[in-house]
Amino acid sequence: MKGTERYLAFIIESRHITAVEIAHSTKGKTLTAAGSFDSEIDFDSPEIYGESGSAAREKVFVKEIQTFMKRIAAGAHFFSFGLNTRMAMLQQIPVEETLTDEEFNIHLQWELQNYFPDADPKHFVVQPYALVGDTGVAGNNAMIISVKKSFVNFLNNVCHELHGSMHILDIDQFCAEGALLYNYPHLTSKRTAVIGVDEETLDAGLLVNGKNSDVKTMKWSRDLAVIDKYAREKGAEVIYLHGRLVTQRLVDQLKNISPIDVEMADPFRKVALPPTIKGVDEIKMRRQEYTAAVGLAVREE
Repeated sequence: MKGTERYLAFIIESRHITAVEIAHSTKGKTLTAAGSFDSEIDFDSPEIYGESGSAAREKVFVKEIQTFMKRIAAGAHFFSFGLNTRMAMLQQIPVEETLTDEEFNIHLQWELQNYFPDADPKHFVVQPYALVGDTGVAGNNAMIISVKKSFVNFLNNVCHELHGSMHILDIDQFCAEGALLYNYPHLTSKRTAVIGVDEETLDAGLLVNGKNSDVKTMKWSRDLAVIDKYAREKGAEVIYLHGRLVTQRLVDQLKNISPIDVEMADPFRKVALPPTIKGVDEIKMRRQEYTAAVGLAVREE
């Protein structure tokens, strides 16, 4: 790597946007800005994928990001976006190892149309994601992620208007897992349950030898036994919690009902936090909220 380059990552949750800017250099990763804002746009609305009003929404989102970047003193030209599981199709499927590339693509389209019977595969970006089995080696299952091309185009246009380019588009749960593996490399030898806590849902994933073995979104009504049950069923050795609703009190409550080690994610464990960053004390207090955004912003590919 030559010099220093900044990467700004946005995690989109309905109207709430959480963002982290990280500078990449030969010396490591350094936080340069972080914060959140509420958008005028409801990104969970089906309207966000339609052509009608798209140009107006682009202008709104560009202006919001420009105002936000000025407020937190961000200056990146590479932008990444993490989407929640309501904004994309996330489906685990069995995959025959004997399939050719052409047969596999046909299989992906078939799965997409099972999920969206009236969907035209040409209108979706479909990306397979290999899952490992229970022992941590490649198995016969994969995750397929599908996002409507109209929304990918929307984000690309926004980046262009910001005089930058889109770097990575991913699912927020995978981003959070990436943050943990970056900051806690010893987790590559543990079975780790990664739990993202939202108002009405839990994003749950299992890492085996540092690789994804399972991911799902579960409804919940603040019953922490759901987290304990998932971790037990998956044979997890440790549970990491992240998200806006995670507090030390919630962590302690889960510790009281689960025999499994429970930790609050610290996405800045190996990311430098200069004391001169705007709002650094609040960022430190709410660090678990930034887990997914950090996982996205530290990626270089």
